[in-house]
Amino acid sequence: MKKPFALAIAVCAMIAASEMFAFTPTIIYNGDTLLLNNEFVRRQCGAVKTSTVLPEISGIACSRVTPGYIWMESDDYRQVVATDEKGNTAYMKISFSNLPSRWDWEDMCGGVFEDKNYLFVGAFGDNNETTGNYHIIYFEEPAITTGTNTENKKIEASYIKYEYPDGLHNAEAIMYDNIEQTIYVITKVYYNVCSVYSLPMSLDYGTEVQTLSKVCDLGVKSDLGSDGKRGFHLVTGADISPDGSKILIKNHNNNLPSLSATLIWHRDGEESISETLKRQPEQIECYKEEWQGEAICWLDTTTFYTTSDEDEGEPPIYKYIKKTATSVENTCTASELDSQLVMINGQLFIRQKNRYYSLQGQCISTTRGLR
Repeated sequence: MKKPFALAIAVCAMIAASEMFAFTPTIIYNGDTLLLNNEFVRRQCGAVKTSTVLPEISGIACSRVTPGYIWMESDDYRQVVATDEKGNTAYMKISFSNLPSRWDWEDMCGGVFEDKNYLFVGAFGDNNETTGNYHIIYFEEPAITTGTNTENKKIEASYIKYEYPDGLHNAEAIMYDNIEQTIYVITKVYYNVCSVYSLPMSLDYGTEVQTLSKVCDLGVKSDLGSDGKRGFHLVTGADISPDGSKILIKNHNNNLPSLSATLIWHRDGEESISETLKRQPEQIECYKEEWQGEAICWLDTTTFYTTSDEDEGEPPIYKYIKKTATSVENTCTASELDSQLVMINGQLFIRQKNRYYSLQGQCISTTRGLR
């Protein structure tokens, strides 16, 4: 029989372990326990074999020009690399010749503007909220023209300098809405609510500093409780599905990793992103925290990916697949290089040679009024 003191320690350890390793954490949001979304299943589809080329992965985005590839950006290395979902090799490495010496790249996303596919990178990390000097880097997504060896590409990107309307902030999440053609930045706050800010996309901002608009807060401070454990804070990644119907926002809870979560919002018809984010989200039930997980991106409404910013070893790539999806693989192969995400009559399609595909990969005849 254990002594009372030893028994008390054992019980406390069991309680702590059960909380630390619980499969689904309990997240409080706007005063309520979130509903669990059980539409997805999770599997590891690969591991990044390019850690020497791309350490500390902070952001990922699915390629829309060359389907089948994933773009990844490195926190402090100021470069973007393309790999496949298995992470086997780096197929293209992009470096930049004209950017300001701004490190701490924290997230990336893709989007369509004026019928061109762009990649956006948030160079806006500011852990101590003292740096300022915030940038959103953007460039037209290049086609990947090799399937075996790394292609090194040096380009001149553009960037938007911005400020917040209410002082300095640390941010680690960026997303772009193809419907509103608007960029969204989400702050990362310790033990307090995170906030969402927006800026309409434009190619004409030049060197003037733009002021973001505040959209909303993600929950309320009282959600966190006195110990800061139960609310949704420390946002590290986000993405909007290509058709604009779903939003993913994830966090990384340093206090209790088991309480890290990915939340999903469902857009109601033609409502704005700001209206959507003001409603209660759901919590992805099968989501599991990656080691220092900071990156998330949609492939389409049936599939999204996450990975880790481990700077050693081979960071795993996880694929979350909707259970009802009959096929989650692209019908477009990586060797067909003229693919492009286009918007026609308010709907998004993948254009490839003379055919159009839905965002789920279904081939659609060009005789169905797409043009």
